[in-house]
Formats: sequence, structure tokens, C-alpha cells
Amino acid sequence: MPTADRVSALRAQLTAWQPFPASDYLIDMNGGQAQVFALSREARESLPQARALWPETLLHPVGDDGLRLVACLEGVEGQCWRAGVLHSSRWWAARPVDAEWQDFARQAQAECMSVPEVQELPWQRPRRALATLDGLQQRLQGQERLIGGALAVALAGGSAVVAHGAWDAFQARDSGQAELQAVRDDVAPVLAARDRALADADRAAALVRQLQAPSPLEVLGQLNQLLPPAGRLKEFELRAGLVKLGLDLPPDVTRAKLVGDLEAGGWFTQVAEVKDGAGRGGVVLEMKLSGPRPPDRAGMDAGLTRSAGDVPAGPPSIDLGLLPGAAGSAPRGGKP
Repeated sequence: MPTADRVSALRAQLTAWQPFPASDYLIDMNGGQAQVFALSREARESLPQARALWPETLLHPVGDDGLRLVACLEGVEGQCWRAGVLHSSRWWAARPVDAEWQDFARQAQAECMSVPEVQELPWQRPRRALATLDGLQQRLQGQERLIGGALAVALAGGSAVVAHGAWDAFQARDSGQAELQAVRDDVAPVLAARDRALADADRAAALVRQLQAPSPLEVLGQLNQLLPPAGRLKEFELRAGLVKLGLDLPPDVTRAKLVGDLEAGGWFTQVAEVKDGAGRGGVVLEMKLSGPRPPDRAGMDAGLTRSAGDVPAGPPSIDLGLLPGAAGSAPRGGKP
């Protein structure tokens, strides 16, 4: 595309990209490429007067091709660089979890990997000055005025060939702007559909993760089968695949036997006792779940349907009379 038409083309693309109700843009022109940073006009007007605004990303060295996680003044920023240009970025208030990082890598069309270590990058002076869209347009108009003056001198010298070529150039520019407007109108519905599809994909992924989470009732049912009948459950906590139990053991049950019985089921793994976590005669255990479902239900549906054989034949043998103030407490002898 001719240099004189690049600003008009950029303006047409930014018209289709409106991340805020009223958006301002900071543009880093680098040859035939432009990195554009959008900010809310309302937020910018509320800032104190400054000589210039700089995106924090441009105050650090350019990244190698691929993904990196950079520490910011506030939070962290995931970046995807290609050929010295920032291709995609996303900001988090804290270090993202694996699922969030995988979603970012998928949208950036980059190779997926585990969350990298946060990089503390040095500060540097930006390589180029930033411009606004209006500033670029004024620069282009100044160039056009210089071209017009040169054409006037050439016309005064009687160069009809140059005048004809200039006329063709202006016509080509007008035709190009009309074509860009048509492309922008055609692309706008596609961009809107893409945004809706990405939003639906994120909601679907969140629903799948929720359906695949272990069921507290299923964990309690498995504990009902493995714990000693005379034991008393004082504390129960299930969080992100980790289970914490507080028990009062009968005299004839040792801690080693209790750990062995729990691990024999194949669902509870890495069973460990929490030191100083219980009073005299009690024990507090922490363990991990090997999967979202017990091994005997691994091939079944993810808990959406239940057959008659899954319903326990009788009431649980565990005493769920939790201590006052314990997590999920219920009256003694009541239903949990």
C-alpha cells in the first residue's frame, strides 16, 4: 500500500475496533506495521496533564518470538511476540492459573505450555515517539501540501506528464479509500461474530470445568465406605481437588490403618497427617483426589445421571455431628 494511504487504512481498521465507548489511540509506527494501544477517552481526560503517555509494554525490551509473562507496576502481563511486534497481550492482577494461561495461548495462536516464571525486565527509553491518529492525519496532510506545491511548480514549468500522473495518483487514492470503506463494512459482522464465538467458548470451558469438579456428596459417600464405622467426623473441607478431614478415631484403629484404608480405594492419594491440627485423640488428614470421580465410576457420565445402584442402601455409618464452628457444621444427628 502506498505510504500516503496507510493512515487512512489504519483509521478504517480502528473504526471497527472500539474497545471503549469512546476510545483514544497511541500509535507506534514501525515501517509498514503499527502497534496501537487503546485507552478510554474518559479515563484519559481524568488524568493530570502530562507531556506524553507511554504504554508500559514499550518501556521494556522487545521480546523473542513466543510467549512470556512480565511483571508490571500492578499485576502481570502475558505477551506474545512475533518478529519484534507485540501480537497479543493480556493483563492479570496476579499470576494466572494454568487454565487462564492456556486460554490466552489459544487466542494468541501460540504454542501452549505451562505458566512461565514472571520476568522482572529492565526499563529503557522507547525507540520511537508515539503519535495519535489525528497527529498522523495532520502529518499526512502536511505531506500532501508539500506534494501539491511540488505539483504546482511542475505544472508552472509545463510538465503535462507529471500533472497527469498526479491526477491518476489522487484518483487511485480515492478509489482505495472507497474500497477500504467497503471492506470495513464487510468485515464488521465477521468481527462481531468472532467476538461472540470466543465469549461462548470461554463460557463453555468454564461450564466444563465446573461439571468436572468433584462432588462433595460423592466424596462423603466414598469416605462412608472407607472410614471406620465408630469414627466421628469433626471437620470436612473440599477445595480444588484437595480434601481435609478432622476425625476422632476409636481406640482399636491406628493412624497407619486409617491411611492404608483410604489409599486402598484408589481415589484418595498422598494422604498425610497435619501436625498439631487436632486435639488429643483426634487426627487431621490432608489428601488429594486422583480424579474428578472415584475409580469405579471413571467410565460413567460425569455425574449428570444417577442409576438406582448408585444410591446408598442405608444411612451413612459416619457420625456427622460436627463441632460448633467447623466448616459445614450441622446439628448432632442431623442431615449434613
